[in-house]
Amino acid sequence: MVFLEPSDLSAFATIDEAKATAMIEDAEAMAALAAPCIAEEGFSDDATLVAGVKAILRGAVLRWNEAGSGAVTQQAAGAFQQSIDTRQQRRGMFWPSEIAELRDLCERFNDNPEGAYSVDTLGAGGVVHQPWCSVAFGATYCSCGAALSGAYPLYEY
Repeated sequence: MVFLEPSDLSAFATIDEAKATAMIEDAEAMAALAAPCIAEEGFSDDATLVAGVKAILRGAVLRWNEAGSGAVTQQAAGAFQQSIDTRQQRRGMFWPSEIAELRDLCERFNDNPEGAYSVDTLGAGGVVHQPWCSVAFGATYCSCGAALSGAYPLYEY
């Protein structure tokens, strides 16, 4: 799946086409590792999701292109000297917020309101007490353990 083309970057920066193509390929590969759903069939059917991925990738590639630009300058005044480093270092392809945004797009694609990586361990059945539980006799405490597990009694016998 191709989300970004070199022509998508031309309005923001002048990048050699071969370099832009390589940078885009790397960015798309890293995005697929961070949010695997973007490589799944059917993802590209939703134009809004594709536009979201494109925006995130464009920002990352442009930031990568600018990394390393700048300079180290030194200023001296008498016995005092100072160095100013305006270079931008590249630490990773995506910022943590961009990874979260990519994963949010996966949630939208999968229609999963619970989250991309959540697991419901209790089910939606509610708490089920045994007939011999103290709650069944009007007590305000649970003697079967269902109140602790959130679903079923801890023991049956």
